[in-house]
Amino acid sequence: MTDRTHVAVPVEYADTEEQEFNLQEYLRRYLRYWYLFPLFVGLTLTAAFFYLQIAQPVYQATATLLIKDEKKGVGGSPSDMLQELSQFSGNKLVENEMEILQSYTLMSQVVDELGLQIGYQTRDGLGTRDLYKQSPVLIEPKVLTEFAYQEPLIIHLEEGNQFRLNGESELRTFGRTFRNDWGEFKVVRGATGSDISEVKVVFQDPIRLTESILGRLAIAQPNVKSTVLSLTYDDVSIQRSKDVLNKLLDVYIQSSLNDKNREASNTLKFIEDRLGLITGELGDVERDVESYKREQGLTDISAESQLFLENIKENDTKLNEVNVQLRILESIESYIQSDNDAVAPATYMINDPVLVSLLTRFNELAIQRERYARTTAAGNPLLETVNTQLANTRQAIRENVQNLKRGLDLSRQNLESVNHRFSAGLRSIPQKEREYVGIKRQQTIKEGLYLYLLQKREETALAYASTVTDSRLVDAPKASFHPIKPKRSIIWLGAFGAGVAIPLLLINLLFMLNNTIQTRDDIEQIGRVSILGEVGLLKKESNPESIIKMTSRSAVAEQFRALRTNLQYLGDGSCRTIMLTSSIGGEGKSFVSINLAASLAYADKRVILLGMDLRKPSLQERLQVPNDRGVTNYLIGQSRLTDVIQPTGVHPRFDVITSGPIPPNPSELLSNGRLPQLLAELREQYDYILIDCPPFGLVTDAALIAEHTEATLYLVRFNYTLRDHLRHIGELSRTKRFNNLSVIFNGVNYGAGYGYGYGYGGYGYGYYDGEESKMRGWQHRLKRMVGQS
Repeated sequence: MTDRTHVAVPVEYADTEEQEFNLQEYLRRYLRYWYLFPLFVGLTLTAAFFYLQIAQPVYQATATLLIKDEKKGVGGSPSDMLQELSQFSGNKLVENEMEILQSYTLMSQVVDELGLQIGYQTRDGLGTRDLYKQSPVLIEPKVLTEFAYQEPLIIHLEEGNQFRLNGESELRTFGRTFRNDWGEFKVVRGATGSDISEVKVVFQDPIRLTESILGRLAIAQPNVKSTVLSLTYDDVSIQRSKDVLNKLLDVYIQSSLNDKNREASNTLKFIEDRLGLITGELGDVERDVESYKREQGLTDISAESQLFLENIKENDTKLNEVNVQLRILESIESYIQSDNDAVAPATYMINDPVLVSLLTRFNELAIQRERYARTTAAGNPLLETVNTQLANTRQAIRENVQNLKRGLDLSRQNLESVNHRFSAGLRSIPQKEREYVGIKRQQTIKEGLYLYLLQKREETALAYASTVTDSRLVDAPKASFHPIKPKRSIIWLGAFGAGVAIPLLLINLLFMLNNTIQTRDDIEQIGRVSILGEVGLLKKESNPESIIKMTSRSAVAEQFRALRTNLQYLGDGSCRTIMLTSSIGGEGKSFVSINLAASLAYADKRVILLGMDLRKPSLQERLQVPNDRGVTNYLIGQSRLTDVIQPTGVHPRFDVITSGPIPPNPSELLSNGRLPQLLAELREQYDYILIDCPPFGLVTDAALIAEHTEATLYLVRFNYTLRDHLRHIGELSRTKRFNNLSVIFNGVNYGAGYGYGYGYGGYGYGYYDGEESKMRGWQHRLKRMVGQS
């Protein structure tokens, strides 16, 4: 049999050497808890199975929308060129439309028109199934209370045209309006041909529902060089996912058309107002001409008068056109200064191309601002950008109007001076004829302006009738045939991975929380002391006695024989008086001392074991000998040495001196000078003297006894002794407070991933239960439980 116990060789720990990584020992740490892996894998796979049974499949609907951008590129009108250079062109326009499509205003309109505030569900195995457009019952609410948004309404269908609400005994009839805690509503028949007997009606708050739907809506631009948008929406109902996208696109297109028609509508209104005014003025002038001719009896005008008339008419026409342009500029200036409260002026009657482009730009920006004000929150960067561009455009229009007005004023002054010259020529014409020419001139001006306005009205009406949206549906909404989540393969794989990862994390957590000794490397690295030998755990099925049959070939018996051999390496090899102690109780001092003494006796050595634990003796119980006399009696001088020595019955060469009656002052008794005399007498009769001492970490007795011993065997127990105790052991070794200090690693569980396995079970020890329970408590019990695998 292979012996793992190493010879105790003194080691100089000047520097801590770097430890090489041992893969086998690392894996044994986890193999120690191998049973956790199948356990957690089974639990996670079971949880995955129930999750897949409960979770509703989610489907995805997709649609493709093209945003037309006719202003992109060059070669258009001057206004096109200006907008091509502005910030709102190209992809920026597409980004604006993406924000509008995801606005709360549009989605709330979709929710209202589809009636999504009321959901219908039914039980389907362990989970639930959505009954969108498949529910056998429908709710037509009139008034809903806050309670309705908190608790669902359960409808139990009965035979005939009746149903029950929430398990009530009262039968109700379809089509009747009634009131309860949910509000006032009517229950009517829905889809037919269904065998569903119970329907859960869920009333959802419109605000939260709209936000939830927006969270499941995604809009992306697949290609940044194009103006195509891809819309996706996830829902547990295939039909509802398509309906939401369809309705959203309908609402979006209708909103866009309303915005585009608003400009043409304002222009028509302005022209109609001007036509009404000019029509009245033209009628008055025509009546004046008719009245003047009848009163003055005019039938013809002389050739000279005709010449002046033609010149005056031509000059007056130009003068009136200048006046009309000035009035238009004044209306434009008033519109700009009114912050868009007035009716937008018609751009068709403006001859200056720069002003036309600026007005067109201003009207479009005003429409965009109104759209963003409806669909975005205050302070939105898009809205602020539009407001900035509106202010810049308004300033440019104001400066352009001022320049045009100055030019028109000069033209009007020139035309008026020409009129003065023609008027002087008309003085030679008879007064009646001259008066007629003046009246006729006003008639001609009004007729020309009237015809001009009629032409512009028809042009505007034609543009209004031909208004089309700036977007086009490329692909109609279509839903995926297979659900996008939960993905069964990923769920199963994730569950299996979690079943492996959780034990790993748990084991690592146990390792981090466990502050007890696990390997001999811990002893060598932390305590920096030599290990004389190791003792494994006894099998669980074996009888938990203290004495092992040394004639057997068991692993623990072999380890004690190896420990007996290693005693020759203590000190200079002549150490015969050996003390066994530990940091705390329960680390196996009595167990090791009895079996080490038995092993020495079987090697034909005379051995005596002294029970020097005067506070809590246990040798008499393990060896089953009387304890009416012992070390205490000898130390107080009541008994001779021959009176306290008892045979153990284990081996003829193995004797014992028990502790005797428990004294009231153990420390003083050990210091009275009788202990050296006792040991001196025993050295004359025995080859080895083994002393079972109390724990050094709890009482000072061991320190008093150590002054008279040649070597000390310090017990450290696997998964029991704390790491902090090793530092105290190392300090004792370095200060040489104990002679020839060595460590015995006791209770090693080789079958728990430590070294080669013997498959031992547990063997328990106890010492000073009251003090120990205070020190360890539940943490120690947990560590002992997980250590026994």
